[in-house]
Amino acid sequence: MVIETVELGTVATLPLKAGMTGHGTYLLTEYSEREGSSGQLRLQLTLEDATGRVTAFVWPETRDSVVIPPLPCPVSVLACVQIFDNKPQLKVQCLAGLASHEVERATSLLPRHRCPEAVLPAFDRLARLESELPSPLNGFLREALLDPMVGIPFLKCRGSVQHHHAFVGGLLAHSTELLDLATEAARFLAPDDAWSPHLAQLGYLFHDLGKLRSVGEVRRPMYALAVRHEMVTIELLAPHLRWLELRDLRLATGLRAVFDHLATPFSARKIPRYVIAEIVATLDQWSAASHNRRDLASLLSPEQKRIDTSTAAHRFAHSSAQIAETRDAG
Repeated sequence: MVIETVELGTVATLPLKAGMTGHGTYLLTEYSEREGSSGQLRLQLTLEDATGRVTAFVWPETRDSVVIPPLPCPVSVLACVQIFDNKPQLKVQCLAGLASHEVERATSLLPRHRCPEAVLPAFDRLARLESELPSPLNGFLREALLDPMVGIPFLKCRGSVQHHHAFVGGLLAHSTELLDLATEAARFLAPDDAWSPHLAQLGYLFHDLGKLRSVGEVRRPMYALAVRHEMVTIELLAPHLRWLELRDLRLATGLRAVFDHLATPFSARKIPRYVIAEIVATLDQWSAASHNRRDLASLLSPEQKRIDTSTAAHRFAHSSAQIAETRDAG
């Protein structure tokens, strides 16, 4: 007997497919082996996409048809949709990991619901960027976002410890809020280069990626300040830049030039050979200045006090230890 299958669609639409068997593509983020009340063992999986998460089960009769890849990983499943406690569940018949190129868009699988509410517009801006980038740059972005070391951590990392965007998801907010300005600046300063606006966007998006290792979600990771976060950015993007290099050496070289400039200590930077590097560095400073909300009224306020250069705040800014802190937080 042949069972007719359907496209299961997103997690949010699964209740509409109750009782149906079909194929779906999701991000596998967790799995564990559970024992039921009858002593029967089963696998319990967590599948997610941009619209939500769903619990899935693999029973012993189909266990051999399921291969668990390293997590998190995009997967293709054949499953039956069931409803339990008014929520959908999946009874998995077959599951296999997918390569990045088999996924149409990374942002359709990344768990948007894990972002704090204030960061959701930043996620949506990221999704729009992915949909607008031309090939092969859209593939480069997809490869990076589906990297287990990048994708989900990028959604929740803080932008700094106590400087700018110092909240969960702050890095994503910081890295997307000036994408439109990056485009306009590139078009103004490099009007004859059709690729530069896209490279400016990607350079700005990933310029602080190393903060995944130096700032983290709620506390600094171990050895966070041993290596400058700009160097860690290059390390995290290295395999994806190689992927891009195999498809277009020019574009990979352009992005490398941007990240190389940013990795140069500020005091040693010279005028970059590629203007996009200067655009990204400038926009990074502008976005970081978002913590400073002092407008003209604040300047002219009679209550505004002059900062005493002998205060602890001055010593904080000029102590070598705190310079390292501010450097990595900014």
